[in-house]
Amino acid sequence: MIAQVETLLAGVYGPLQNTQENAVAAIRDSTQRMLRLVTDLVDVGRIEAGVTPLTPMPCLVRECFENGKAEVEALAQSRSIQVVADVRPKDLGVVADARRLEQIIAELLVAALLSMKTGGLLKLAITHEQGGLVLQTQCGAGQAAGHDGPEQVLGRLGKIRPIGLALLQKLVQVHGGTFVLNEMTDQDFGMCIRVPVSRSGGSIVEEVEAVAPQAAAVSAHAESAAPLPAPAQSSAGCRQSLILIADDQPALVAVTRNYFESLGFEVVTAQDGSEAVKQACLLQPDLILMDVRMPVVDGLSAIRQIRASEDPKTRDIAIVSLSGHATAADKEKCLAAGASAYLNKPFGIRELDRIISEFVRPAS
Repeated sequence: MIAQVETLLAGVYGPLQNTQENAVAAIRDSTQRMLRLVTDLVDVGRIEAGVTPLTPMPCLVRECFENGKAEVEALAQSRSIQVVADVRPKDLGVVADARRLEQIIAELLVAALLSMKTGGLLKLAITHEQGGLVLQTQCGAGQAAGHDGPEQVLGRLGKIRPIGLALLQKLVQVHGGTFVLNEMTDQDFGMCIRVPVSRSGGSIVEEVEAVAPQAAAVSAHAESAAPLPAPAQSSAGCRQSLILIADDQPALVAVTRNYFESLGFEVVTAQDGSEAVKQACLLQPDLILMDVRMPVVDGLSAIRQIRASEDPKTRDIAIVSLSGHATAADKEKCLAAGASAYLNKPFGIRELDRIISEFVRPAS
């Protein structure tokens, strides 16, 4: 039996060969592209739903360009195209949502890169004119792929990268800007985006120095103010708030647990639904994160068992179901089973913070 197991493991344990390294690299690159694609899909959905939050703050355009360029560096290298920026003035600052501006720059660069022949130089000229930020792509004469007009170029981009193009257009639209293709010499073209954002009125350093006296006054007032009362304790006695994570994915459990513990919460875990029910009845945590698909007893059955408890403290525990299906029907199924809320995988810190603020009192 041991020999058979060792034979099976021999194919997956040990140093990678060159072909294996190439395969792993391909998997990594494909995964990164897939993650970017999913992120783009989510962003498009949020923009279409009208829930995209814009948080304008002073930012340097050069930094936004560098961050946007970093996202497309692999594509530029694969096409042997050098990407540079001509920002005028060099220290140009605007009041805008920096992350969204970086997305606009990244998607604009991708669109330009995919519309060029391999090799050459792609320049992004950025200025501030007539109350708006102007981003204009410039490629060398004859470097545009084909000699189509603007409509044909956009049509081809829509087939090659439909999500990215839609994201770019909607990001510009939500800012109240415009995205056009301008025909240039030698049958080439340039992509131009205008976004109505105001200049920051000076360098970031100058703005920080300008508000420094106000910040100092606020700080002094805070130090002299009476201390806030201690956070409320959990209803389950004097202990810290307790969170139960029921999930059979060790990596997800480890990351989530570390985050909760960094906030001062006590955390216990369960690897299947049966264990989760036992922990819930014994410890009566303040919150349970319950994965829907687990061995022994699935998450929905575990939720029903907890809700059927004769002990009201156990029966009333807040339970957030975790699922990777992300469908309305799946959410309704979880809520019907007794879940207090529904959280789709993968989730991040913002989602966890929202769950904590809604269902858990601050940790002591």
